[in-house]
Amino acid sequence: MGMLAAVEAWSKRDHRAEYAQWGAWLDHISKRVTQVPGVTTEVKQPAGLSNHAPHLVIHWDGARLGITGEEVSKHLLDTEPRIVLAGARGARPQKMESLVSIMPYMMIPGDENIAAERLYAVLSKPPKIEAPAAPSGEPVSVAGEWEAQLQFQRGSTRHTIFLEQKGTDLVGLHRGEMLSGDLHGSVAANEVHFHSSHRYEGKRLTYDFSGKVDGDTMEGRVNLDEYGEARWTAMRHKYA
Repeated sequence: MGMLAAVEAWSKRDHRAEYAQWGAWLDHISKRVTQVPGVTTEVKQPAGLSNHAPHLVIHWDGARLGITGEEVSKHLLDTEPRIVLAGARGARPQKMESLVSIMPYMMIPGDENIAAERLYAVLSKPPKIEAPAAPSGEPVSVAGEWEAQLQFQRGSTRHTIFLEQKGTDLVGLHRGEMLSGDLHGSVAANEVHFHSSHRYEGKRLTYDFSGKVDGDTMEGRVNLDEYGEARWTAMRHKYA
């Protein structure tokens, strides 16, 4: 019955009018945030059938504004009214341009005003966020197979992470319950960071892991882009 209702709703929707409304919402947000000096935007059109909607990408120099894309995303997620962005990039220390993206297809009329004002506020007067102290010391060894537990707000799942290490650089494989994908990252002293993505039905599910290593255990947070954040812990597999 749910499938029947979805097909009937899809056949009756005015897709052209809906797409025009999405574009107007993104234009409203763009006009507001670009009032902040140094902020630029672009609208990217969908490349496939999955999540077929335009999305707004907001760019800025994180070092100039004093806040990174990941920090904006976390601030909007942790404060009220709560906003989940479609993606974010840019962390400390600054190594690349900061950006966040907005997907309008899950918005309702009026949400564009909230998103525009919240983004303008955080970019024009960023909250004071202390830059984490750079870790010192030789990189710990994380090579091997790790059994990871991802804890969401509701429920959890087990994943397997295979890491190969050369100095501070990491490559490997991240295997979920049904999907898998290559990963890359780095180690600084006892801090680890790596990124992976899993291709699924025309799109990619991205994972951005950061955490600390203590012997044969690791723990930290994983950013899931539009799906928020989760906690993760991992134990190195010991072969018999």
